[in-house]
Amino acid sequence: MSKLSAKISTSQDAEQQAVSKRRDPVPRHALMWFFIAQWCSILPLAPYLPPWLLGLGVLVSLWRWQIHRGAWSYPVAWAKHFLTLLLPLGLYWTYGPSVAMETMLSLLVAGFVLKLLELRQHQDLTLLSYLAYFVASTQLLFVETLLGSVYALLCLMIVTATLVALNLPASGYRWTRVLRLTAVLFLQAIPIMLILFFVVPRFGSMWTVPLNNSLAKTGVSEEMAPGDFSNLMRSSELAFRVTFDGEIPAPSQRYWRALVMTDFDGRRWRVNKRHSPHSLRSHYEGNPWAQAIQVSGEPVHYSVMLEPTHKEWLYVLPGVQEATAGADETLYITPAFTLYQRRPVTQRKQYQVTSYLQHQAQVDELPAEERQLALQLPDNFNPRTQAQAIQWREEAGSDAALIERLLTYFHEEFRYTLQPPLLGRHTADEFLWQTRAGFCEHFSGSFVVFLRAAGIPARVVTGYQGGKVNSNEDYLTVRQYDAHAWSEVWLEGRGWVRIDPTAAVAPERIERGVEYSLNDEDSQLLGNAFARRLVMWGRLQARWEELNYRWNLWVLSYDAETQQALFDRWGRHLHPWQIVLVLITLSLTFLLLLLAWFLWRQRSEPLHPADKAYRFFVRKLLSADVTPLEGESSRNFCQRAARQLPAKAKDIHRIGALYEKVVFAADASALPELQKKVKSLRIK
Repeated sequence: MSKLSAKISTSQDAEQQAVSKRRDPVPRHALMWFFIAQWCSILPLAPYLPPWLLGLGVLVSLWRWQIHRGAWSYPVAWAKHFLTLLLPLGLYWTYGPSVAMETMLSLLVAGFVLKLLELRQHQDLTLLSYLAYFVASTQLLFVETLLGSVYALLCLMIVTATLVALNLPASGYRWTRVLRLTAVLFLQAIPIMLILFFVVPRFGSMWTVPLNNSLAKTGVSEEMAPGDFSNLMRSSELAFRVTFDGEIPAPSQRYWRALVMTDFDGRRWRVNKRHSPHSLRSHYEGNPWAQAIQVSGEPVHYSVMLEPTHKEWLYVLPGVQEATAGADETLYITPAFTLYQRRPVTQRKQYQVTSYLQHQAQVDELPAEERQLALQLPDNFNPRTQAQAIQWREEAGSDAALIERLLTYFHEEFRYTLQPPLLGRHTADEFLWQTRAGFCEHFSGSFVVFLRAAGIPARVVTGYQGGKVNSNEDYLTVRQYDAHAWSEVWLEGRGWVRIDPTAAVAPERIERGVEYSLNDEDSQLLGNAFARRLVMWGRLQARWEELNYRWNLWVLSYDAETQQALFDRWGRHLHPWQIVLVLITLSLTFLLLLLAWFLWRQRSEPLHPADKAYRFFVRKLLSADVTPLEGESSRNFCQRAARQLPAKAKDIHRIGALYEKVVFAADASALPELQKKVKSLRIK
């Protein structure tokens, strides 16, 4: 019977050892916190990652959870090598040979999820948590709104909670305690964060990584064909915001100029290379094109906060005379008065402009090359329009009279709609004399074709028109559905004159906005988005836009120039390094006070004289290798010490009895003898 019991005991011990070997050394609660942190950090990046990578992440997370449960084992070496080799092939298949931000982001996320398969010890989870901080921060490369920043902060808090949970014993773990400790850590870090944000010198970008152009969200491109702008009506994406120093111009004056298109192939308008930002590099201050503008009246000073477009051109009111975008950025202008910068706008950008709404451009003469571009028409296109234009020109007697007659024809015969009939080869002929229903690109394009056929220089201008005023903060919000196209005509003695044929057809589009110019069919096409936005959610959206605008203005746009202005306002007679020194001193003082308060809270209660004597007694026994066990009482310790040191057994028993008498019997008269016995005890 005893042999059978021994075998059963041996079998149970072997089974327990096997279970202990399979047991995951990473605590269950810490692993769960990390899974939450990992996927909260990855999900905002999903639009910029290949779908197969997200699927791989789900598979790896499931595998690691099965390892924790003991159902699966860690992958063998050849499987990890296979995944390592397969990953670059997958990235090349997705992105090709180009190295853009999305490529490197995918590589980072892939390493982040595959590292889970090597998670074996506490230090591995600590390393992955540090990597999670970096991954969570990358979402700010793509989202710069207030809501996106709050979500990123939430991700950082969850990662911190993972580290807190990892360092808590399993016996004392509670998720409420983890959240409380994490909140305390973040509250303690806020003063340091604010000081670093305001004090650390602001530098420009030391390096940039291009984003894929497919991510650009802009209503204006270097080409325009029928249907392009009507498609933009379905997008309410923010284009830019504008703050004016004085009064906001009237809606009819809010023409946000971007590109000028002179090349026409019969259907599509394009920007000529002479006017393209890609081929011209001349600074606007010394540019004769800027000097060709004659200004009058009062200037309009305003600041534009442009959303990322991944294009070089900027949006301004006409008659630009001055434009700045910070000390480290130079702005340029083309001969067609398009403002741009050298690099594409890949992040939210703020720039300041001075425009004169009352101005004349190239009044004296139009250079021969410019005139040729503004009269160019393709051969064998729109024969009826060309013939009609020549006839009307002879009947009108002057350019101004011809333009007036054409605008009257537009006003009386044309209809504004987002669902125009399809046009064939001769787009201008079919639109002007048959369908007579369209959108801004139909009106401006056909208007310019007609005038060119009559021998009047004309061109198409694209950009945005209008914008909604936020009544709470007096700034302008321009969205993608505000994209617009109009015409410019060169007239003797007046130079380039803006003429918008859309205003002749649908003046409410210019005065009140695009949504007020829609008929019932167009409104049904767009659904009830405008009605909900304008009626039910108008005020709420305005408040939210206000918060986002202030966040961009005060936080995201805090650059070196703003920092210097803040320093000048704080200390008018102090150098920046003196302000920094004062703030650092205040910060150190605050940290020292915080440390002193923490140490004071952690101070221990003063020991009873009997406890001090007993501790002295224990230290003496430690020199003879007599160590107290965890949870061992003073009586048991003294009995064990007496057995190990029989020569001192009598003194040890006496000290133990005196200690119990003082502590447990509350007999203070035994304290002097206890202290004397401990002091006189000699172990060696």
